[in-house]
Amino acid sequence: MFETLDLIMNENIAKHMVSFATEFVVKERRDRWIGILSNHKSKNFKLSSKLYEHLNRSFCVRNDDLVAVTTDDVVGVFYDFFDAPREMNFAKAKELGLGSDAIFSIISGKHVVLFFHEHENYELKK
Repeated sequence: MFETLDLIMNENIAKHMVSFATEFVVKERRDRWIGILSNHKSKNFKLSSKLYEHLNRSFCVRNDDLVAVTTDDVVGVFYDFFDAPREMNFAKAKELGLGSDAIFSIISGKHVVLFFHEHENYELKK
């Protein structure tokens, strides 16, 4: 399933990125975001601000507090569109993501935090 993914991403990281786009991006933009999120490239940073516009709002709730999302020690996949996606805990993801465009996938395709550069945070959950 992940044969076309950039070799930088291990299978677990790739699964989180593809599942995020598959489950939380509107159908019309899904294929585009699967391509963007499954291949880390420097141009992805320029595209990151557009992700917010392409989310399926039925799964998206603004949550600037982030306290009740999960515990700080939970490990997920973080992608800030600048560096390649990588695994880290929620405490580190909050430190790096607040005030920027970034994704923290907690449970692949089921639970994600989207950090937005407008100093807003969104929880996406199925």
